Amino acid sequence: MSDAPVPMNEPPRRRRPPSRNVDPETGERLTLPEKVLPPTLAPMEEPESEPTGGTEAQDSAYDIFEQELKTWGLEDLKDFLYQLVFEKGYTSIDVIRAEVRRTETYRQRFAANQQRLDAGFNALSEAEYIGLETTFAQYMRASGLPAGFYDSNEDFTALIAANVSPGELAERINTGYEAVANADPEVIAEMRRLYNIGDGELAAYFLDPERATPMLLRQAKAAEVAGGAVQAGVTISAAEAETLAEEGITQQGARAGFGVISEGDIFQMTTEEIAAGEQALTREEQIGAVFGTDPQAAQRLRRQQRRRQAAFEAGGRFAGAGQEITGLR
Repeated sequence: MSDAPVPMNEPPRRRRPPSRNVDPETGERLTLPEKVLPPTLAPMEEPESEPTGGTEAQDSAYDIFEQELKTWGLEDLKDFLYQLVFEKGYTSIDVIRAEVRRTETYRQRFAANQQRLDAGFNALSEAEYIGLETTFAQYMRASGLPAGFYDSNEDFTALIAANVSPGELAERINTGYEAVANADPEVIAEMRRLYNIGDGELAAYFLDPERATPMLLRQAKAAEVAGGAVQAGVTISAAEAETLAEEGITQQGARAGFGVISEGDIFQMTTEEIAAGEQALTREEQIGAVFGTDPQAAQRLRRQQRRRQAAFEAGGRFAGAGQEITGLR
C-alpha cells in the first residue's frame, strides 16, 4: 500500500447538505405539491341594523306637523318641514314648531301678532288667531257682505292687531253698517253727505279698527235722523243730527218732527204776536221745542199754542191754531 502524499494547506471539503428536493435514499428528485394557499373567507355582508324607532318617529312627526301646517294655511312650508325631519332629524314637535315660527312665511301669515306685541297686547296662539279669523268671517257673511269682500286673512290682520273683539265687530256690523246699508236711500245719502262716505266705502268705514265704535254708532244713528229729516223736506247738519240721535230720536221720529217744522205754520209769527213783542223761535229752538231737547223752547211753544187755541175758541183765527206736536221719542 503506497502512501499518497497529502496536500498541505487545503481546507477540508464540507459535505453539501442533502437537497430537500431529493430523496435521501434513492437520490431521486422529488416533485413537491403546489403550494396551497389557506382558504380565504368570502366577504361578509353587513348585517341589517335593527330598527331603533327613529324612522317611525320621523314619520310620525312629519305627519303630525304636516296637518298642523294645513290647519294654519302654510302648506308652502312642507318642503321646509321635510328638511327639518328627514335631513336634520328633528322629531320633537316643539322644536319643529319653533323652527317654523322663525320663517318669514309664518311671520307674514300671522302678521298681526307682531303688531299686537308692538302695541302692548299679547301675541295669540295659532288656534286663537285662526279662531278670530273664522268668527270674523262668519259675522261678515251673516251681515250680507258679499263673498270676497273683507273676508281674507289679510283683511282681518288690522282687526286682530287692534285687539278688536268679536263682540265689538258684531256691534259695528249690526248697529252700524247694517243700520245704514239696509236703510232708506236717503239715509245712505246722508251718511255720504255728513261724513263724506261713499257707498262702496260704507262697510270698510264701519269695519276700520282705527275708528272708535261709539263714534261709528253715533254717526250711523245720526245718518238715520238726517235721512228722516230729508224725507220731511228739511236738511240738517251733522251736529244737529248727532244731538237728536243721542236723545234717542229715530228716523221715524225725525220724519214726523221735521214734518211739523217744515209743513205747519206753528212757528210763523202773527201780527198780534209781533205787536205784543213776541220773539220768533230760532231754528235751534224750533228743533229743541219739537223734539223736547230744549225745555225752555218747548215751554214757549206750548204757551204760544195755548194762546192761539184760546183766541181760536173765542172766534179769532191765528196761524197754527189747532196744530199739535206729536210725541217723537
